[in-house]
Amino acid sequence: MIKLSTRLIFAACSLIVSLGVSAQDMLWEKSYGGKNAEYLFDAVPTADYGFILAGSSLSGKTGNKVSEGAGDLDFWVWKMNENGDMDWQKSFGGIGSDFLQSIRLTRDGGFILAGNSDSARGLSKKEDSHGGEDFWVIKLDAGGGEQWQKTIGGTGQEKLKSIAQTRDGGYILGGSSSSEKSADKKQNSYGNLDYWVVKLDKEGKILWEKTFGGIYFEELRSIEQTADQGYILGGYSNSPASGNKKDDNIGTGDYWVIKLDRDGEEEWQQVIGGDKDDELAVVHQTYDGGYLLGGNSNSGSNFSKKKGNGKGTDFWLVKLDKEGGMIWQETYDFGTSDILTSIVENKDHTLLIGGFAKSEANGKKKDEKGINDYIALKISETGERLWDKTVGSDGEDILTKVVETRDGGYLLAGTSNPVRSTMGIAGTKSGSGTGNGISVGGNGQQLQGLKNATDKANGKIAEAAESFNKGYDETVGAAADKINKATDLGEDSPLKFGVNAPKSPLGNVPSLGSGGSGSGMDADKAMDGLSSALGGGKANIPPSRDKKTHYGNSDFWVVKLLDKDKEKVKKATIEAIPNPAGDFTNVIVGYEFETGTATVVDLSGHILQSFTITGRTVPVNLSAYPEGIYIVNIKTDVQSDGIKVIKQK
Repeated sequence: MIKLSTRLIFAACSLIVSLGVSAQDMLWEKSYGGKNAEYLFDAVPTADYGFILAGSSLSGKTGNKVSEGAGDLDFWVWKMNENGDMDWQKSFGGIGSDFLQSIRLTRDGGFILAGNSDSARGLSKKEDSHGGEDFWVIKLDAGGGEQWQKTIGGTGQEKLKSIAQTRDGGYILGGSSSSEKSADKKQNSYGNLDYWVVKLDKEGKILWEKTFGGIYFEELRSIEQTADQGYILGGYSNSPASGNKKDDNIGTGDYWVIKLDRDGEEEWQQVIGGDKDDELAVVHQTYDGGYLLGGNSNSGSNFSKKKGNGKGTDFWLVKLDKEGGMIWQETYDFGTSDILTSIVENKDHTLLIGGFAKSEANGKKKDEKGINDYIALKISETGERLWDKTVGSDGEDILTKVVETRDGGYLLAGTSNPVRSTMGIAGTKSGSGTGNGISVGGNGQQLQGLKNATDKANGKIAEAAESFNKGYDETVGAAADKINKATDLGEDSPLKFGVNAPKSPLGNVPSLGSGGSGSGMDADKAMDGLSSALGGGKANIPPSRDKKTHYGNSDFWVVKLLDKDKEKVKKATIEAIPNPAGDFTNVIVGYEFETGTATVVDLSGHILQSFTITGRTVPVNLSAYPEGIYIVNIKTDVQSDGIKVIKQK
């Protein structure tokens, strides 16, 4: 009987293990980019079961990029269907460097884009910069057409991290600023860099702005509107009690969380950390009104950190109640340095954590599994590990965002370079100061600089200037002359660096040229010059391991996972989102078809517009019509359907 029980237990355990392994099948993977370099910073799911990607591009019209670049780096947006195939893509840029950091869906069926720009007025940029980098916000309609844009900042440096639409139809911008009182900045800075929060109305007009910081360095990494229509702010701080920061720093750097009311007035703040460096990446209000803080830590089990690390730097999650009191915390160890970047709360209150393992290859020519790979970790609402999965190439794969798609699957989205290069260049020094090479120092949340420029005429690589930017996803490239201006932090800055910080995940960033003409083709020429100088030809980099396609130095790379623990979503044949609608709605067709037409009629049966459709997302422009009820009829080679849409102001 004992033997039988043992066998049964063994069989049950084996079944559980096998179910855990198969619960996260990889459905597909796709790469997007031109022959130079693309950097992905954000991704959001769309109502048609697809998704939209946001980042910046150096490439011209090469690879699967269909438009030329404008300046050194441009905003680059890709709308994808559920299979990862392109619906449309858009580029926006001025003559300088433009970094698209955040994208969100808007209630009118469109999109709001936000990032950083040092471009003057010209090309896609309609307003001059105020000085250094500014926030640059662009509103798009449902079809990707521009509706308005705003440049927001002071005379110093602004670094936007996130934008979200608020319940009143406006927008909240979360970022950081080093500007004194100037232009749009109405308060002086407290230190080198402060949290800066800006509230806009639905047309982009500033309603209010707030500055929070101490005497050293604060960087806002995450912002959300809360259920009470206030806001939760989370980021990194190494200041003592000073400015409007109420508590001393605990270690080298800490999580710093601030709760605001709907008018931007502070309700409470918390400093959370251990004796070393703790880097917050995400703050999220959970279904119960509490807050989940996610980041990475190399602190021991001391002060407010109660969970020790495995080795090096680990994921660190902290759950707070609605008043900021600690409920639980947990650490998760994968590699030498584990960098958490994203959190998804599922409908059943489980959590999917996204990040990457940043580890040294120990002299190997290529990475092994688990080194420099994407990480997806699913946990219960109280932090128990349910399953994890890593995917990657032989090079560096930097996961920026995990999202849950409407069909219940997960997207792992980030930046990938499938070949790990350790080649140094004599005469240059890395940003981390650890030796020669074109890689720069920092960590996954702490890109401390970028430097490389090419001179094709002489066939040499010139040394570019360095800038210090905390947050690898804040600045990934700039023209050499613009990099010098990217920050106000001088050599004597009191900013304290984190200990045991891993090197920058974005090594070998391609050159942007001299920054003169701002042409996208200049980046192409610069990349060719860099490749020739390295003896590598024209960036013909092969794919590897899980990555099957590659276009340039680094690409957007998206992996779709299936979670078999979730019920399969049944798709509607036709639906309209939003409905009621304003000027636009998106009609979603729930089946595949080859050809079709959309027709808009009023209740009297008068045909108002008719047009050909080729995709399952059909943007419908209602701006010319008065308030009322309209019928959108969809006729395809498969079937015909209609749906009522209510037009409101």
